[in-house]
Amino acid sequence: MDYICIIVGLLMVTWSSTHVSAAPSCHTVGRMVAPCTGYLSGQEPSNLCCSTVKKLNDMQKNKEDRVAICNCVKQVTKTITYDPKRFPLLAKKCGINGIFPPIDKKYNCAK
Repeated sequence: MDYICIIVGLLMVTWSSTHVSAAPSCHTVGRMVAPCTGYLSGQEPSNLCCSTVKKLNDMQKNKEDRVAICNCVKQVTKTITYDPKRFPLLAKKCGINGIFPPIDKKYNCAK
């Protein structure tokens, strides 16, 4: 019986230390960035753009999340024409307390 308690205890400790929330997939990030393509091309951000950007901002729990999301944004935006200088303005335009870097194909997301 003591061995079972020890094994269960070790499993619980192992599970709790390895259970980490993962960054969203690039597919998810792409769906969230899609409503903002108009803004990135020069228009005002739509309500849908702002709501998805807020959700994306909330998903950035740590540096690993920010790097993963940034790399996904680089991947999903490489096929569209946009002004990368508009990314940093997006949070302010949408009234979000967050920071988005000027992401373009040369931007180092690990900074």
